[in-house]
Amino acid sequence: MSKVADKPLVTVGIPVYNVEPYVEKCLRSVLEQTYQHLEVVIVDDLGSDRSMQVVESVLSSHSQGRRARIVRHESNRGIGEARNTLTDCAQGKYLLFVDSDDYLEPKAVEILLNEALALDTDAVLSSCRRVDYASGQELPTFAYQARQEFVGRDAFANYVCQDLRWHVGVNAWNILFKVDFLRRNGLRFAARKDEDAVFLADFYAHVERAVVLPDITYNYVSRPGSIMGNMARDRIPVGEIRERFRADAVMTSHCESLKNRSFYDVHCARVVKHKFRAVCVALRHRRRFTEPLAASEIRRELRHPATLRQILRFRRYRCFHLFFYTLSSLPSRLTVAACYLTGKLLRWI
Repeated sequence: MSKVADKPLVTVGIPVYNVEPYVEKCLRSVLEQTYQHLEVVIVDDLGSDRSMQVVESVLSSHSQGRRARIVRHESNRGIGEARNTLTDCAQGKYLLFVDSDDYLEPKAVEILLNEALALDTDAVLSSCRRVDYASGQELPTFAYQARQEFVGRDAFANYVCQDLRWHVGVNAWNILFKVDFLRRNGLRFAARKDEDAVFLADFYAHVERAVVLPDITYNYVSRPGSIMGNMARDRIPVGEIRERFRADAVMTSHCESLKNRSFYDVHCARVVKHKFRAVCVALRHRRRFTEPLAASEIRRELRHPATLRQILRFRRYRCFHLFFYTLSSLPSRLTVAACYLTGKLLRWI
């Protein structure tokens, strides 16, 4: 058989970092997919527990373990960089990211791949089930209501940006990407915190063919140590919120490249809304940070991605934009006070 025929059609990429209690279930769910012409790439991001010993034990004992290979980072680089490593080393035509504390439905790859091949998509997105780790109880989560196809420049982006509601999940997992699409458009994860949001804000602008599916193919495990659990700590390292602010600055800077696109007004509104949520998180937990968070840092986080001239030409959400543009133009202390009052009114604080 030729090397071309031997080449896997799908790469399933799993970043691994301190997930010892969860990674075996994740890995088995991937190895036991109904579709088998795939490779599994595990990125060892150098955690401090026994996650990789569990991985190696499963691979050595499982009948499909030969499909997997391990790539080790030289130092801990975070999940975003682990996904970049997966994009770089994937041998398949398609790439599916799976977080190592979650697990796939048995037919996940088969369902996603059939759609990708039928329409030659850049991406196929499907629904997930959110599961409580302790109880196994199913929790409310985002799901697509019907199958939809998007063909043509901006068709998918206009769907995402039809308004400020969620029309796609804010996650990079459970999307089957064409690898060439990711590489050709330079789509990278640019942050250690909030990496999915930054990536997806870039991703949808490049999509020319996509499908969304109501089928549940992925199980997202809500567990101790999640973001919400971490925010319940008595003391929160201030560096964590600063990392999120830095990620949002990247998202803001990338908006300029979309200024002539049909969805630019709503895209900017979505970025502003995302940044204001980060400000509300910061204000809600400000007294528990390990170091003071300056008012000037909060004001800088709110910097609007569009110019005033652009905002005055927007067709949608013009008042929304003007409000937040003005908010970010006030003196820092007034910006913080106004954000706090607005967050309280919205019940985000």
